Amino acid sequence: MLVLLPLIVIAVYLGLYLMRSGRTADCRWRQTGRDAEGIDWACPVCGGSTRTEKGEPRFCAAKPAP
Repeated sequence: MLVLLPLIVIAVYLGLYLMRSGRTADCRWRQTGRDAEGIDWACPVCGGSTRTEKGEPRFCAAKPAP
């Protein structure tokens, strides 16, 4: 049991590290508008803007798309 606990902690940290999204690390998306076609977003950090159908963007507008 004592050996299992550190292994679980290491596995959790490793999982969180692997699931992190570096694509939006610098962006701070703010909703600027909404209509029937989607949601408008703007980022004051990089100056980017975009529109999505649902949810916050998952990329940085200043970085090239992967």
